[in-house]
Amino acid sequence: MTAKHLRLAAFTALTSLTALVACQTTGEECCPDCGPATQLEVAAPLDLDGKAWDRAMTVELPPVEPIEAPGLHNLFHLSENIVSGSEPHGDEALEALAEMGIKTLVSVDGSAPDAEKAAELGMRYVHVPIQYNDISDDEMLRLSKTFRELEGPFYVHCFHGKHRGPAGAMVGRLVLDGIGREEAIAEMRQYCGTSEKYEGLYRLVAAGDVPSAAQTSTYDYDFPEVEQVEGVVGSMVILSRAFDNNALLKDTGWKVDPAHPDLDPRNEAGLLVQGFELGENLPEVRTAADDYRSWWDEGLAESRLLLEAIEAVAAGEEGATARADRHFTAVKNACSDCHGEYRNL
Repeated sequence: MTAKHLRLAAFTALTSLTALVACQTTGEECCPDCGPATQLEVAAPLDLDGKAWDRAMTVELPPVEPIEAPGLHNLFHLSENIVSGSEPHGDEALEALAEMGIKTLVSVDGSAPDAEKAAELGMRYVHVPIQYNDISDDEMLRLSKTFRELEGPFYVHCFHGKHRGPAGAMVGRLVLDGIGREEAIAEMRQYCGTSEKYEGLYRLVAAGDVPSAAQTSTYDYDFPEVEQVEGVVGSMVILSRAFDNNALLKDTGWKVDPAHPDLDPRNEAGLLVQGFELGENLPEVRTAADDYRSWWDEGLAESRLLLEAIEAVAAGEEGATARADRHFTAVKNACSDCHGEYRNL
């Protein structure tokens, strides 16, 4: 048996396990041949007294490890209808999803998905970018309508598959699978690893309003494959990827790593500069609070210094590697301070 077939066999076995878990947690009779329950009533919001993050441990789920698949991370088969994970990295990842039987991919990340390749494999994309703090009423309508009216199974993803993606997936679990709110936030925390920092996402799933089937049926939405993202969110799309790639390059001493030959240190540092420069003169940045602007300006200044230091590394200058490390750490600290104050508002 090939590695590919072993992977699919493992996936099928895990499908049965997670479907059984879903039946057990909802208390409903399992029906393997039934289609998506598109008209299920959504569970009532929880009456929260305290943090939704803490409430996510009220239901203790049986441990399930993420599925291993090429180009996919944090991959969890939550039910027959919903799979959650990271952005598919490369054609092989999309091919693996097609082999799993996925019909519709839902990206809640800001980056434009590879809708063309997905279509070649018999899948379609729907792009509904959301932020880390909440899901707006319009975004909730788009997600709910997508799950109710398009063909499943659905693969829901953000970038890393740990925070926004699981929150989006839980909208599908609520409207298609009819699970309870406590089960939904338990899956976010205990399976997907959604951080405590994103209490807004937890509270939305636990106690937010989810549109009824009647509301989504009358909502005018044409399921776009790519949604144009502008403003700070557009800058963050560039910054998040560039930051992760620079973190990898830091471990190589700012030299090309044979394991990641497509990552050029100067190019990736340049993308950090580009991301900060795109947002520098946006009204939402320039009119923001003083500390927000200060952190943004610091990120831009330090990313420029990082690029200079990386060029010095390439030229063989003594001490340049340590200098690059220092400036990257400064960028990281500026981003962390800003996220801690503003990302989950």
